[in-house]
Amino acid sequence: MLTLSSDNDGVGYYRILNPHVTINDPDVDIEIRLMSDGTLPLLHEQYMSQYDIIFYNKSIPFSKPEYKTKFDDIIKKNNIKIIYDIDDYWVLTNSHPNYKQWKESKSQPLIEEQLRNADMVTTTTEFLAEKIREFNDNVVISPNAVNLIEQQWSSEKKPTNKIRFLWGGGITHLVDLRLLKSSIEKFHKSDFLDKSQLYLCGYDLRMNTPQGVKIDDPKRSTWTMFESIFTNNMRWIRNNEYSKWLRTYTDNGKMNFGYNEKFKDEFYQRRWTKSILHYGTMYREADVVLSPLKNNTTFNMVKSQLKVIEAGAYSCPIICSDYGPYTIDDIEGRKDGIKKGILVKENDNMGWYNAMEYYLKNPEKIKEHGDNLRKYVENKYDISVVNKYRVDVYKKLVGK
Repeated sequence: MLTLSSDNDGVGYYRILNPHVTINDPDVDIEIRLMSDGTLPLLHEQYMSQYDIIFYNKSIPFSKPEYKTKFDDIIKKNNIKIIYDIDDYWVLTNSHPNYKQWKESKSQPLIEEQLRNADMVTTTTEFLAEKIREFNDNVVISPNAVNLIEQQWSSEKKPTNKIRFLWGGGITHLVDLRLLKSSIEKFHKSDFLDKSQLYLCGYDLRMNTPQGVKIDDPKRSTWTMFESIFTNNMRWIRNNEYSKWLRTYTDNGKMNFGYNEKFKDEFYQRRWTKSILHYGTMYREADVVLSPLKNNTTFNMVKSQLKVIEAGAYSCPIICSDYGPYTIDDIEGRKDGIKKGILVKENDNMGWYNAMEYYLKNPEKIKEHGDNLRKYVENKYDISVVNKYRVDVYKKLVGK
């Protein structure tokens, strides 16, 4: 089996590298290659003919149409099965930051062609599978998973005497984070500013442009808008020296990702983005994970419940929107009686505040619910559990 990754970030890690590097089955021989590898001989029939399956995501870039034709001929002649993996909805609206690039690159018809032509499509949730079945009936759900013995998912937490609420994500989540705004504005009504901390993780001023990677102006960056929400327009930063330091926009020596011993007890904490192989260590500073998700788009509806899985890996309960991917798992224990977090309805104006205040005033419930979510993830979303199913699917596809 040949697995090809065109993504060296989150998608490549969760959908290609993490699953396939951990498969250990005597009947499955896997080679993992990057699309960026200039030595990859996709048009060499002798090389390609040794594989029963080619597994890839996004697209296989061919510089000329005739190369794509030759590749297809090799696949057909040697009866090689194609598995196409997709983990996000491929139709964007003009509110998405990548809309212009998506439109210009004609991504929608390209992806839909690959969905039609694949022998099998793998995806993350039933919500997304429903959309895929319009183009291909052979859809298999292989959920995202974590390797719980990998170092980034098994590190010890940093000690603290405060309750740490953490959100981590990318630049596309402004509309989601706005759901927290009214609740954060009310933090002065309880003990939040003295007894808790609010972490914004993933902060990144880098911008991909046609001319290469550039550093965005913090004054106009979306991340500054995120920070405005988390700090109530800087009102919750009560230390002038700390405020000045934040405005230097340094990650403190490129190694500490924004951690500064001098300001470690301040209410608001900014953490700069980490590489995908260290990304999970942000949860070392988490007690409760926040995951708001706006309920107005198909794109959000069909996202995966990855934040639930990541929170569970670090024994954190999760407070998340009562919508889409967060309805897949029994977060509030309505079915199994085991509470793992709190769901917030979008029309509940005090929902996020009340949920966070509950954990602030009942810290013993953080451990109870966090341990419950950890056990749930161990049983359902550990990579070894998901890979057993994944291997069976691969074997059935090739009739072995």
